[in-house]
Amino acid sequence: MDFTSVNDRNVPAPNTSIPFPVDLNRVTEAVDSLGYHYLSSEDRIIVPWQDHRISMYFSHESGQMLTILGRMRLNLDMFAINDAARAVTEWNAERIGPTALVHLGNDGEVELKFRTTICIDEGLSTQQLRQFINLSLDTTAMAVTYILERFSELNFSDTGSPDDTNNADELSDEQDQAELAEYIRGLYVPTPVEELIVSLEDAEWEESDMADEDAEDDYLDDDSEIEWETDDDYFEPEEVDMDELLNGFLEDSDIPQEVTLERIRAQLHAIGVVKTSGEDDFIIAWINEVFLGFFVDHRPTFMVKGHWDPSMDPTRDFMKLFMMCNQWNENSLTTKAFCHTDDKGLQVRVEFAVSVVEGLNDDQLQHNIALSIHHILQAIDSISTEATGSSAVEWPEKNR
Repeated sequence: MDFTSVNDRNVPAPNTSIPFPVDLNRVTEAVDSLGYHYLSSEDRIIVPWQDHRISMYFSHESGQMLTILGRMRLNLDMFAINDAARAVTEWNAERIGPTALVHLGNDGEVELKFRTTICIDEGLSTQQLRQFINLSLDTTAMAVTYILERFSELNFSDTGSPDDTNNADELSDEQDQAELAEYIRGLYVPTPVEELIVSLEDAEWEESDMADEDAEDDYLDDDSEIEWETDDDYFEPEEVDMDELLNGFLEDSDIPQEVTLERIRAQLHAIGVVKTSGEDDFIIAWINEVFLGFFVDHRPTFMVKGHWDPSMDPTRDFMKLFMMCNQWNENSLTTKAFCHTDDKGLQVRVEFAVSVVEGLNDDQLQHNIALSIHHILQAIDSISTEATGSSAVEWPEKNR
């Protein structure tokens, strides 16, 4: 028999470019393959860092979502809420992700969080899942560094002296190894491979009868007429191109492809949005009297941005409008609302973004387009109604 490693044999590897359902086992495998230390429980994975913690879990908002939430290990006093609001708004306006938000605790402290979410209703390929997790962890670390640089005088709640904040880059580049050894109720701490190897070396193995050469001779002697068969007597393995094999059963639309404006426009038409315009690098559409822009940036990221322009006073109305946007960001999983100031006054922008480095298939693209339009309109409806008493969205059913 052939006892060589499967990886050393001529066995085709599975096609990892095809989207399939995402569960916690797949998320764990992806995190592990990226080299991160983590803690796992029945419903989530925690990746601890010295200055923040990452939680990965499943949630629901018009479909199944994989959410990655970063929580800083520092808290702000309530007197810093204005500065925190400005910092969070600046981040959300200038960066695609993660969505930064302020959480007001019952103890009067202000907690900063960072959220990234991806829809998994249409599944994810292995590359898509790995890329989403890796990008989310990297951009969350960037957001944490940005906040630490803005509030370097603040104390950490769990990680020692305030002097630790002086080198934000080092903190963001190192995981909290000490926390991996902590006992956290309900969490399983994976044993490092090195420790498993040591434990095997120290193990006392019981000898079997077959371990004795004399015992082996009792079973077989020189006169034995047994003819031993080799692997060649069974089969000769053939080289198989798994991609070619699978593609014979798959439509082109099943395989993630580059996301282009042509594909976006085609999917907009497929869901009934036929009146669009734009240039070579964007598509615009008016949907329910809301201006929406569709883009693919250089990263590449597929983005949809909704505009609501109440032209409020940037000084007098900022905190009121910020708290409305922040409340939406706390409750929503898929979109990001933030204040925007132009020469006409204080406006609101709502964004939906998904990384498309590994492409999207037709079902994934259409699903994300429909999701983005729905939740951007819901956000503008909610914020405009709370701010002015009437909705900026003209819902069809309201005109009947």
